Amino acid sequence: MIILKKIAAVILAAGASTRMGEPKQLLDWKGAPLLAHIADIALAAEFSPVIAVLGCHAEAAHTALGLRPIQSVMNWRWKEGLSTSVQTGLAALPFETEAAIFLQCDQPLITSRLLQTVAARFEETNAPIVHLSHSGQRSTPVLFARSLFSELTAVSGDEGGRAIIARRSDESAAVEVANPDRLIDIDTAADYQRALATHGAQQTRSCLSNIRHLIVDIDGVLWHGDEPMPGLQDFFAFLRQHKIGFILATNNSSRTPEQYAAKLARFGVQIPAERVLTSGQATASYLTTIAPPRTRVYAIGRKGLRQALVEHDFVVTDEDAAYVIVGWDRRLTWSKMKTAALLIHGGAKFIGSNPDKSFPTELGPVPGNGAQLAMLEATTGVAPTIVGKPESRMYKEALRRMGARAESTAMIGDRVGTDIVGAARAGLISVLLLSGISTEADVAASPVKPDMVYAGIEDFTQAWAVALDET
Repeated sequence: MIILKKIAAVILAAGASTRMGEPKQLLDWKGAPLLAHIADIALAAEFSPVIAVLGCHAEAAHTALGLRPIQSVMNWRWKEGLSTSVQTGLAALPFETEAAIFLQCDQPLITSRLLQTVAARFEETNAPIVHLSHSGQRSTPVLFARSLFSELTAVSGDEGGRAIIARRSDESAAVEVANPDRLIDIDTAADYQRALATHGAQQTRSCLSNIRHLIVDIDGVLWHGDEPMPGLQDFFAFLRQHKIGFILATNNSSRTPEQYAAKLARFGVQIPAERVLTSGQATASYLTTIAPPRTRVYAIGRKGLRQALVEHDFVVTDEDAAYVIVGWDRRLTWSKMKTAALLIHGGAKFIGSNPDKSFPTELGPVPGNGAQLAMLEATTGVAPTIVGKPESRMYKEALRRMGARAESTAMIGDRVGTDIVGAARAGLISVLLLSGISTEADVAASPVKPDMVYAGIEDFTQAWAVALDET
């Protein structure tokens, strides 16, 4: 939205925040001081100039603004009340300014779009006052036309412009705000915590409503062993209803895509095998980039891995192999590990389909492929090259298959160290389900945090449905 009239923004940031107990303008908001956050909103709304009126804690507040193109002015009379900051801001405005919108540092959920709507209403109506409103209740920020600047300079104490607004209510225009949370202001520590919680909920709703494609882990997300997760059928029905594209991407290389599709069919969900991407497929595809066709490889793993290697024109053998490929094997034997170790000692390259140290079952976690890789690494002293999550190859392939963009694609998984870390590296929205391996304690301990956390696929689907209903 382009603002045609010359509208300035004045940020009132001079007060001592007595009720708060600490300066509101310096409170942390998304990793930046609250004053900087409000300044960014004003700049994004394309007001010019943007003026910050400072007073108490002026030096720290000025530092908080950094290199932003903000004009800072000092109100030496800030102890006399809000009106002195209004007057200081007015005095700093250029002569050509046609209106000014006054912002405070205690409304962090105000958006640049909302401020632009206020400016647009002024341009449409030429009303001398434009304010926000919810259910008939006036709220800030408020825009005043230049014709009222002289009246604003006459107010005193903490009155601000309230008396003028009340006196000229018949001349003012309102912008109705449907969601009252946008108007939350911070006066106390409890208000601050409420605003943070509300912001988190808004961010979640925004993330959910922006999702157009999914990359979905399987084990621990859609089922445990032979037990489907509650809400499994409803989840896929939801995806069909809202035309959400998806790829089921699993680090488990033991099954073929056809076997996964058949298992889902037993649970009442029909999908084509092409919607399944396994680490076995990704490993075989990666191998084509470093080895010529008909290369001899030794594979530990089940049908899913072996079939993928054959389909990519590799020769699976027990002798004279140039590569040792290791995927999760429920029928692992000492003999298989012996052969793999001797080949690696003899110079064969060592590749692991995935690093998952455990595997979720209906009885609990059991040793996964990462445990097998650790055994061989301990024996040979050679670390494997990993192909599956959290490495980028599977994510890129899934996005390619769907024709999807990373910023509108979510990864749903049950492991912080693979699913969530990989999603962060790939620039995806990340959703952790606590129905598999990772716990809340794992989330707390991880430097990489998921964007959202739910108990399971059923809770996630319900939250998503609510978010779409609210948009």
